[in-house]
Amino acid sequence: MARISLKHRPELTKEILKTALEAHFEPKGYEVGYSSLIGADIYIKKTAWVGVTIKLRQTKDSTFLRIHGYSPSMWARLFLGGLIMVLILNSKWNALIKEVKEFLNTEN
Repeated sequence: MARISLKHRPELTKEILKTALEAHFEPKGYEVGYSSLIGADIYIKKTAWVGVTIKLRQTKDSTFLRIHGYSPSMWARLFLGGLIMVLILNSKWNALIKEVKEFLNTEN
């Protein structure tokens, strides 16, 4: 998991964030969309096994994002499940989290 603190931007919405992420990641072949998972607003899917979820949080004086690695495919989550999946995919999730963080830090 990663947490990115941004300059306080109360005008930033998940729609604006999604548009910015789409402009950067879709040309690379990634899929960007709204997440149906609890605790996530947006997902970026690199493969069926590797993706990240992003949660936008606004407080009265700060804006930050929480980014988590996950497997977009429900079948991948069911097939591997829990600890085995984390052990196998953690490095790939962390690489994608790093890529997202680098993009968001340059846009900040």
